[in-house]
Amino acid sequence: MSYYELLQVIATSSFLTLALALLLRGFWRQGRDWLQSLLPPRYLKPHRLPRHASTRLPPGVPHE
Repeated sequence: MSYYELLQVIATSSFLTLALALLLRGFWRQGRDWLQSLLPPRYLKPHRLPRHASTRLPPGVPHE
């Protein structure tokens, strides 16, 4: 196998790997969108944690 043929094999392999990755990414997005369309709206809301007021400890209390 010549150097030129080796470069062709590497380029073809790289191109096919990139095409496969883009194709799988498209299928992944479609699957995720389909799955989210099956969920009720309450599961699609962002989950927010309540903020607690910070309590200040006196200087002599050890920190845990």
